[in-house]
Amino acid sequence: MVDELFRIAFASAQTAIFEVGSVMAVLMLVFGILDYRYGDRLRHFIEIKKLDKPIVMAGLTIIPVDGTLLFQYNLYRRGSIRLGSLLAGIIGFGEEATYLILVFNPLAWVLLVVIKLVLALVTGGIVNRSKFANRWKEELCKKDAACSVDSKAVEADENFHELPDKFRHKLHHFRYHVLGSAFWIFFAAAFFIHVLLSLLATLNIVDMNKQVALAIPYVSWLAMLALFVVLIYHLIVQVTTREFGKIFEHEFEDLGDAIGDLAETCATVILFIFLMTFLVDSLVSIIGPERLGSLFAGRGYLTVIAGAIVGLIPGTGASLAFTSLYFSLADTPGAMPFAALAACSIALIGDSQFVGNKMLRHSQRAAHLIAFGVALVSGAVIFLLENYDLLSFLLSFW
Repeated sequence: MVDELFRIAFASAQTAIFEVGSVMAVLMLVFGILDYRYGDRLRHFIEIKKLDKPIVMAGLTIIPVDGTLLFQYNLYRRGSIRLGSLLAGIIGFGEEATYLILVFNPLAWVLLVVIKLVLALVTGGIVNRSKFANRWKEELCKKDAACSVDSKAVEADENFHELPDKFRHKLHHFRYHVLGSAFWIFFAAAFFIHVLLSLLATLNIVDMNKQVALAIPYVSWLAMLALFVVLIYHLIVQVTTREFGKIFEHEFEDLGDAIGDLAETCATVILFIFLMTFLVDSLVSIIGPERLGSLFAGRGYLTVIAGAIVGLIPGTGASLAFTSLYFSLADTPGAMPFAALAACSIALIGDSQFVGNKMLRHSQRAAHLIAFGVALVSGAVIFLLENYDLLSFLLSFW
């Protein structure tokens, strides 16, 4: 068991650094730069073109990358889209689990897309038209703004401004411009390595997962080393923030300040991805997929509830594990209903939950809980349709 947990830890590091983290970091950087340089103009464009619509936001998040939802977080925070439109984006979001569904059963993915777009259009439209929801959004945004300001950070910021000017400017430059830029260069290299290794594996030139040391792939060792570097960077940031505070968004003087602050958020998210992936994979390994299958066998509604709850779990590990379990149990006595997969996909927001918790904590939680309720209700309805073999009839054409 210790050896298995050791293996899971290294695999989780590989997921956090290369498979998910490097792509997410690049997306965060790209959308962060776009938000800093063109955020105001984009907000005006959306208002002029009247693109604040649930179907538009859901259509964007159907694309299985984190950046589509992160983009909407920035729009919502700036007041460019309403709560219902953000909710539609969350309902439409499928994350990395989408790739598994596309591999195993593309028709199931098409059916999921149709279901999500309909749910996003109806639910998002109702919320956007609700006067209560509009007043609620104003309250949520006030709470989001209050949460984004840490009283201890404000106090430490006062200490920072009491430092001599020369030392203060050097500390600021080192933290945000030097360390921040180094972080993004570090993850740009990680992204390049990830793409290169994927290309080599696709062309059957070399499979790095087969190049091992102590039964652990070299790439996982490299990922664990990189994770340690990220941890050190995170600790430096935490200590500096506690003593001297941090720069706030309204204080950004240039792009270097913006991407430096974003690097600190990204480092925290990377560490959370590792932790949650390790915990979920360890739990699945300890319980065992066979035992999980026997637990859900013949318990359709329980499986639907479990799928929706999995969508509430931060990170990609839980949804990937549930999706893998769904297809591995297909055509077995413990096979799950399609409704369970749909409920999980409708409710989840994965790694974006970590970023959203930093940017708009209360609004994200509210929208996510509504999406969870939609997942439960729609999952139950889909399960009833499955009992009448309607969905099986549609899926049998594949």
